[in-house]
Amino acid sequence: MIGFELSSEQKDWQKAARDFAEQEIKPISWKIDKGLIHGYYWPVIERMAEQGLLSMGVPKEYGGSGLDILTMSIVVEELAVGDGGIAFTATSNSYLPLMVAGTDEQKRAFLPVTSSREKPGLASFALTEPDAGSDGASISTTARKEGNDYILDGEKCFISSGDIARLYTVIATVDKASGLKGITAFLVPDDVEGLERGKIEDKLGFRSSHTGVVVLNRVRIPEGNRLGEEGAGFRIAMKVLEVMRVISCGAIGVGIARGAYEAALRFWLTHSTSKAIISQQAVSFDLADMLASIEACRLMVWKSSWLLDNGLPASTMSGLTKFYVSDMAMEVTNKALQLVGPCGYTEEYPLDKYIRDAKVLQIYEGTNQISRLVASRGIVSS
Repeated sequence: MIGFELSSEQKDWQKAARDFAEQEIKPISWKIDKGLIHGYYWPVIERMAEQGLLSMGVPKEYGGSGLDILTMSIVVEELAVGDGGIAFTATSNSYLPLMVAGTDEQKRAFLPVTSSREKPGLASFALTEPDAGSDGASISTTARKEGNDYILDGEKCFISSGDIARLYTVIATVDKASGLKGITAFLVPDDVEGLERGKIEDKLGFRSSHTGVVVLNRVRIPEGNRLGEEGAGFRIAMKVLEVMRVISCGAIGVGIARGAYEAALRFWLTHSTSKAIISQQAVSFDLADMLASIEACRLMVWKSSWLLDNGLPASTMSGLTKFYVSDMAMEVTNKALQLVGPCGYTEEYPLDKYIRDAKVLQIYEGTNQISRLVASRGIVSS
């Protein structure tokens, strides 16, 4: 029997996230986007950590909230209504590589680094390079074995939280000639010699999420910091992206679209001149279409989350969810701005921000073209 009633615990988490978005995120979101607030970032992160909203997927034994993926998706949607970039910071890249391939010893050593409610940290997933985005086999960051250590050299770009992370999962190659079979994952703490943070990008959207360059210049780490076996890095990265496409694209996409829809609806219900014409089909049909799209995409996110939580094959559904929800978010936010008109460029109805934030969902965690490729391969091989 299929049911859609949330458990009491899920409802509590949903309400906590909704309240946090209303009270903590929305009042500063526009100001962050416009660069009017400086030093904003860490106070918000600290308050998220205090309420268990930062390391939601980390098991409780390591200091996290121990939430399953479905509950995380519910929470992240609410946070994204407030701000997509801040919601993204709360998603699961801080723990997934370790949960996918980490040993018990590695989990005990590294997960608490980012899970403390008193002194929280962030983690980065360092995959993308200037000349290696969607093509994993083109990764040029190298990891050379030297005794019981590895020496890492290379440059990563567009790394979320790259300037402030305390832990990096770095994807490198131990043998360029082996292609994907040489790709390996490594855990790199922020205080190692040779790790440098470079340029912080000035982005179109998601301006509340830091994105930057990370340079590794003869970074020496012990063999015990290798995540999984040599050559397992590509598989680890794909498992991480499988989840991120659902939470960081799907759940956030639903939240951004919902935020835009709610802003447009509020505009039409509260302006005296608007109330007189909201019943006209040109307006009311658009609102109905927007809500239908949001509701349908939420079900995609929930189904994908359920598959992941139950250990069922989810690659195809994850790819479908990623490109379909992110395309929907772009369509709904654009339609909302069209309905609101010039007021959509203001702080009261920040619809231009919703559009700019939605755009990156079609690009990161693998472009939508790559997500379609992943989904299509699953279809033809089934």
